[in-house]
Amino acid sequence: MDDLVLRAVDIPDTEPPAADDVSRYANDWIGVKHFGAKGRGIIALRDIPAGTVIECCPVLIIPEKDRAQTDLTIVFTYIYMWEHGTTEQDLYTGMGRAAIALGMSSLLNHSYDPTAVFIRRIDELELELRSRKSIAAGEEVTIDYQMKLWFDPT
Repeated sequence: MDDLVLRAVDIPDTEPPAADDVSRYANDWIGVKHFGAKGRGIIALRDIPAGTVIECCPVLIIPEKDRAQTDLTIVFTYIYMWEHGTTEQDLYTGMGRAAIALGMSSLLNHSYDPTAVFIRRIDELELELRSRKSIAAGEEVTIDYQMKLWFDPT
């Protein structure tokens, strides 16, 4: 460790991406786009056939003992319920484990007619995102949050 040198690096200020810009990451199917008042969301980078696994990502578990603190923060708006036999509506009880998807699935917006579904692989600590119908390139990828919403989706 004697040869380890830490240096501060100045990174120039950059402006946030324009509303029509799409940020691309390691996933060939999807990217991140700003949707005005809705905020960031996920967009299809190419046509996605129905039934396609769009993303499978690991999750970070929030133990039940930590939920009282984290549920009061912005984190609550990004978590999934992470117990067998539960639904997302059960998040409001504050009981049981929750999880944060460590992929773009944390940025999915809600729709009552979603283009995709999420599958909680509880024991594998993974969240799978699968298209429920064909999604055209440029179309927003959405899920049904499966819970009483804390915002007006219109």
